[in-house]
Amino acid sequence: MAVLALVTIGEQRVPAAADEPPSAGPETATPPTSTPAADAPAYTTETLSGRVVWLEDALARQLGVTTEPTAAGTSVVLETADGRLLPIIPDVRGRAVAADERLRNQQMRLLVRRYNKAPMIQVIRVFVPKDDGLYELDYWCDICAIPMYIQKACECCQGPNRLRLEKVEEGAAGQ
Repeated sequence: MAVLALVTIGEQRVPAAADEPPSAGPETATPPTSTPAADAPAYTTETLSGRVVWLEDALARQLGVTTEPTAAGTSVVLETADGRLLPIIPDVRGRAVAADERLRNQQMRLLVRRYNKAPMIQVIRVFVPKDDGLYELDYWCDICAIPMYIQKACECCQGPNRLRLEKVEEGAAGQ
């Protein structure tokens, strides 16, 4: 039981409200709690805006840095309006923006986790701003009616899925 208690105590969670769609305003962050350092959350949840681009393209354009050719097309970053390059963790959501060229080089709003001990961001939800509002992005199987978070065959029927943009209702995103 002592081991189970240590695992449970060591696990950090952000309240469910942190996974709400982002507001239309400037970047936001969930402030860390004012607990002792040992109890500090492992991450903060933030809303960031920018374009998802290949790391090597951003480095060449911004800094004149040339990367090894074998590294091309392997890492994506969120390039913010002020020029920051935030590497994206290559999990399912992170791989989705790397694998689907339609998601790169367009303005996006990402709900992310920023871990205290890592310089990378983890994408939780993807939103696309349009003239008539904010849209959440995922992939949808019309046969099984289930969402997926990367372009691939449906996990249920193995059929095709499609890129789906669902408008976020006004007020639901704190607009």
